[in-house]
Amino acid sequence: MKKFCTYFLFLAIMGPALLNGQVGGKGSLVIMGGGINSSLDRVYQRFIELGGGLEHIRLAIIPAASVEPAVSGRVNAADFIRLGVPADHIRVFPLAVLDDPESKDVDEAQWIGNGFNEELARDMLEYTAVYFVGGDQIRYTQTLKKADGEDSPLLRSIRRIYAAGAVIGGSSAGAAMMCDPMICDGYSMKALITGAAFKVDSCPEAKGVSLSTGLGFFSDGVVDQHFLKRGRVGRTLIALYALSKKWLGVGIDEDTAAVCRGDTIEVLGSSGILVVDASNAKATGNFTWSTAGGFLAKNIILHYLEEGDSYNITTRTPLPRPERKPIEKGKEANVDYPLETNIFAPDAFRNMLVDGMAENRQSETSGLSFILDKDGRGTGSKWTLRKTAQTGAFYASINDVDTYTVTYVSLEIQPISLRVKKIR
Repeated sequence: MKKFCTYFLFLAIMGPALLNGQVGGKGSLVIMGGGINSSLDRVYQRFIELGGGLEHIRLAIIPAASVEPAVSGRVNAADFIRLGVPADHIRVFPLAVLDDPESKDVDEAQWIGNGFNEELARDMLEYTAVYFVGGDQIRYTQTLKKADGEDSPLLRSIRRIYAAGAVIGGSSAGAAMMCDPMICDGYSMKALITGAAFKVDSCPEAKGVSLSTGLGFFSDGVVDQHFLKRGRVGRTLIALYALSKKWLGVGIDEDTAAVCRGDTIEVLGSSGILVVDASNAKATGNFTWSTAGGFLAKNIILHYLEEGDSYNITTRTPLPRPERKPIEKGKEANVDYPLETNIFAPDAFRNMLVDGMAENRQSETSGLSFILDKDGRGTGSKWTLRKTAQTGAFYASINDVDTYTVTYVSLEIQPISLRVKKIR
């Protein structure tokens, strides 16, 4: 647990029968935040379990997002085979946008229309698990949707087996496409300045946050990936602003998965998930954006969850892992926490939640996001995290690793202007 000294900065401010481990009425989702490394085995083992177990799983791999679809399909299949899935239970479906430079005898770019192949659509009905590889999520839209957003026959079959209890999984791009609309490109700082843009059949130029048609397996909100490592909380919030009917953001960090069953999200992996609840902010009119005025928000509720934690979407309730115990008030590791001057830096927002909230004896902490021109003038926003009457901070050392759960933290965002002056 880190300790910090305080400093100051001055600024201006139906398919197959249900199998063991599957749920009736609707299947499960294993949404992976990308960069699945140290957690790969246990995340994939959970996916296998939800697909019916080693004996019964029938796994379809969709490599369309990859720049090397043939290689990606083989590599992902090899991981599942290493974990015990029989090779003859796995099929890499021929779906791609680009030709794989590593394969000399096949032009995978010819697979772009296979989402509309009726024979492949019928074959899909025999599978209990579908895995979408990483790459560029817009390629899933290009291969599995018509230009007007209508489902292809293959996607309709995937929906049928999912409705019957199959598990759908994906990492990185395979996670991004889980919602509809989906985030297909963009950066947090640009999003706060420029806002959001949407196109039905392609990804808009990334002037802010770019949205397009996703596949919509996760219908409860907006999903984002590589979340904490790439500082994507800003673009997720602007996406929620642009999508008036969406109130829930689920930001999944690298080497981490959100396992969705029914109305419950479970966390699995070495990092964490940020749950963003914008319902109250939207309902009270405290969630506004304009090019002139910037982003102004208040009463956004955040929950930072790690492995073993869960979140109930219906009741909007986080449930900490039982091993984590409340941090006693007055015994937090930090007397104060310094101003975070780049909240979109890798892991900076997690640090604010853990070291600036859970392990901070003060009731609030702040951070900045901004850009400067050549004269040292700039615009940005101030982000303030505040403890509420419901805020919970939980800690446990598990396998010699410090782990945390932080719940019911309030976020306020205010536009600011800055000017940097030379001291001498």
